[in-house]
Amino acid sequence: MYIIRIITYTWLFLLCLSSCKTEQEEVPFIIPEDGTLEKIEQRGVLNVCTYYNTTDYYVYKGVPKGFHYDLVKDFADYLGVKLHIDVNANVEESLRELNEGKYDLVAMSLSVTKDRKEQINFTSPLFSTNKVLVQNKKQDSLIRDVHDLKGKEIFVQEGTTYKSFLRELSDSLQLDLKITEVEYLTYEDILLQVEKSELPLTVIDKNIAQIAAQYMTHIDYSLELSDLEPVAWAVSGNTRYLLQELNQWLEAMKKTEKFPVLYNRYYKSNYVTSLHNSKYYKLKNGVISSFDPIIKKEAQKIGWDWRLLASVIYQESGFDPEATSNYGAVGLMQVMPETSLQLGFEDYIEPQDNIHVGAYYLKYLEKMFAKYDLDSLNRIKFTLAAYNAGAGHVFDAMRLAESYGKNPNVWNNNVDYFIRYKSRPEIYRDSLSRNGYCDGKQTFNFVNNIIENYTHYKNTIPR
Repeated sequence: MYIIRIITYTWLFLLCLSSCKTEQEEVPFIIPEDGTLEKIEQRGVLNVCTYYNTTDYYVYKGVPKGFHYDLVKDFADYLGVKLHIDVNANVEESLRELNEGKYDLVAMSLSVTKDRKEQINFTSPLFSTNKVLVQNKKQDSLIRDVHDLKGKEIFVQEGTTYKSFLRELSDSLQLDLKITEVEYLTYEDILLQVEKSELPLTVIDKNIAQIAAQYMTHIDYSLELSDLEPVAWAVSGNTRYLLQELNQWLEAMKKTEKFPVLYNRYYKSNYVTSLHNSKYYKLKNGVISSFDPIIKKEAQKIGWDWRLLASVIYQESGFDPEATSNYGAVGLMQVMPETSLQLGFEDYIEPQDNIHVGAYYLKYLEKMFAKYDLDSLNRIKFTLAAYNAGAGHVFDAMRLAESYGKNPNVWNNNVDYFIRYKSRPEIYRDSLSRNGYCDGKQTFNFVNNIIENYTHYKNTIPR
């Protein structure tokens, strides 16, 4: 009897153990982790999709700004990685590409909906807002009640949740709404058309309508169509560790003074009003600086994208024609007098002359690398490094890279390493380092900053 009892207990124990083991094995397969956070840390870059407008992300006087841009830049700094920004006006397309792995994060004002939750993971809410009807104040009779919308046509931006929201509203209240999605227009373009009475009605988030009303004086947004709803960012549906890291950072950020300052700057102050009145605002006329006509002319002469040349000038002088350095460099492109004279130019002070000499020198340096097997982007990076540090130091870094088994024709993670650490004795005292010491960290940052700003300009400024 004792033996039977022991056998029975043993059998029950093994059955329980087997059952527990089965449950443990099934857990990881519920939501597999794709290692996004680890990939970001390994590549050293956070790939983000955002939306181009005066609240999310834009370029002003050559500098990237925006509520979501400033926040996500802070998060990239928190992770210790670089930030790469792409823009997409179609929100649904952005979310699809997020799940396909093109982006690590979509950082824009996303409405948290049940349908989206089934496909993606939302962060903790950034803030809450509600949807409002926007109409022109000058029309004969303003719509004051939602039931007065019966049979009306409402225009909304393509790829947003406004269409599905209005469908539900129309069905629940039997409003028989006609909902028209507008392609290729931002919500600011649509609001402007309502302001000009070119479109009758649109729907937008209230906080956006509030800021738009500061410079569009004829729009009315008094009719609220929904309760307060959370607004958040998104990561792909199978990303958990990145989401945890984001939420931890975000909750800490929301407790700081910086968060309300950023929100008030882009959603509540007259900052955006002054922006729309500025010649530097892209959605008006695509201006980076007051020197754009000269930059475009000189860039065409050397076969460069004018936005790349503009990013060099911003890095060198911040578009200040009076800028001087401790080493004697002057003007927008920080031209050294002796370099200008060696190239055969006596005039280099005035903006037009300064940009001409600087652009000519860039092309002069670029030709030095023509004999090497460089693709177009690497050739640009090598040229920029030579503009900052001198061609001799770049050639040193190429020789060093090859001797250490790196690719001498690739900048990132190859030649840039030896430029960056050319201030170390073991590097600059190497026999292959014929030009000796170099403050390579400055050159490394110089190239990276220019390419980063060039990316912003390409995102936001027409060619």
